[in-house]
Amino acid sequence: MNAILQLVLSIDREVFHAINSLAGKSGVLDFLIRLGSDDHIIPLILSLTLLAILIHAKSSDEKKSAINCIICAFIAVAISMVFLFILNSLFFRPRPFTSCNVKLLFYHSTDSSFPSNAATLAFVIAFVILFYNKRAGFFALALSFYLGFSRIAAGIHYPLDIAGGILLGFSCATFSRSLENLYEPITKTLTNTIARLMGSVPGAGKEKSAWEK
Repeated sequence: MNAILQLVLSIDREVFHAINSLAGKSGVLDFLIRLGSDDHIIPLILSLTLLAILIHAKSSDEKKSAINCIICAFIAVAISMVFLFILNSLFFRPRPFTSCNVKLLFYHSTDSSFPSNAATLAFVIAFVILFYNKRAGFFALALSFYLGFSRIAAGIHYPLDIAGGILLGFSCATFSRSLENLYEPITKTLTNTIARLMGSVPGAGKEKSAWEK
């Protein structure tokens, strides 16, 4: 078992060095890596995507789905934060730059490398969006993979750290989705409230949504 673990970690390090070797070769590429590596930019875009789905929802069913999506995302993120806290407390994996010769393009961090907190947050939101809105979901997943790849290229995480974030994000999003019946009353209340607020707007509900399911 230990031999298998060492083999997996060895492959993980080799893949890391292959991706990290891209850093420092191009100013434009380095800029894109730094942009994708940021803890806030892509999560912010994903959060705005959630809001955009609600804004572009026209029919009652679309509004209900959008509100369910937002509530589901909040719950999934909260659950993932609990698991990240537990995992980071019980298991510590040093960052690549503390034990390897890397080309570090971003920042020095002292918390556990596994699983990636940023990747977990991004994929939690992305998978929730995908569950409710395919078109927006694929866009969100593309951004999340960009974040994950960038954090490896920047020297912040190993590939397994990102893979752990993907798995945790998917699990939390799936579990939160399974609880939909519990927050259905909140969804109905918010949907009815929005419908009343929009009732006086001419043509409201007649336009087609820009986000196709």
